[in-house]
Amino acid sequence: MRRLSVLVSTAVLLVTGALVAAGGARAEVPDGAAPAMEGHRDAVLVRDIEIPVPGQPAVRAWLVRPQQPAGGLAGVLDLHWFEPGRASQDRTEFLAEATALAGRGVVSVLPQLTFPWAGDPVGDVRDRAAVTGQLDAVRQAYRRLLAEPGVDPTRTAVVGHDYGAIYAVDLAAGEPGLRTAVLLAPDATWANWFDRYWLQLPAEEQAAYRAVFAGLDPVDLVGALGAGAYLQFAGADRFVGPETRAAFAAAAPQARVSLYPHEEHDLGAAQARDDRLAWLADRLGLHG
Repeated sequence: MRRLSVLVSTAVLLVTGALVAAGGARAEVPDGAAPAMEGHRDAVLVRDIEIPVPGQPAVRAWLVRPQQPAGGLAGVLDLHWFEPGRASQDRTEFLAEATALAGRGVVSVLPQLTFPWAGDPVGDVRDRAAVTGQLDAVRQAYRRLLAEPGVDPTRTAVVGHDYGAIYAVDLAAGEPGLRTAVLLAPDATWANWFDRYWLQLPAEEQAAYRAVFAGLDPVDLVGALGAGAYLQFAGADRFVGPETRAAFAAAAPQARVSLYPHEEHDLGAAQARDDRLAWLADRLGLHG
């Protein structure tokens, strides 16, 4: 498991022509990025930007949008997963999906997350501070999405996987205008994975550590999203088991839930991708 006044583009990629998954021209994308996966004729801009965060280093992010300026665009914030050793455990995870959605009138921001990617939990209140600091950065990335010309603030969504999904719930719970969230394989609490895979706390300390995150656990917040939450779970997931799925089902009875029985935690199946893109298209009123 820098610059403060202007959001600076350090790279600009113009993707033109048909973007196809196979059998045709592929869009060239930045190093480490996934190719576009489905065809659209609209030109797409992919920009490498920095997002200022008060009191923190700026956040690197991909900004993906239709090339032609237009109003009435939807917005999606994509929050990646944590899986050391996997190339997709950074801001590139949803880049192919964001590129495809841009051809349907969507602007996406894909920030690079840092906790726990670049720092380990330590087992006390400093971990809450690290989570809230990362959440502040995620919130600024969402503000950057809303500030992009043409984005309709009433048509936005957040997509998150693993730790990205946990941050997605916390963000949506605090943003009244953000009522659509796709959550791939989240854990129910912050403390569980931190303890299991880093800390291995004695049994008598576990309850106190969970209390450190009071008010932040996704299982306690997801119900506020009502029918705006879409949970995707993997049946062969060694990190998220039936008890966690049941906890989310009880906490969010209105949420849509999909279980992919033979998938693992990465939820890499085309069916899972197609299901969430279709759900987003319906929730955001996408064309095409």
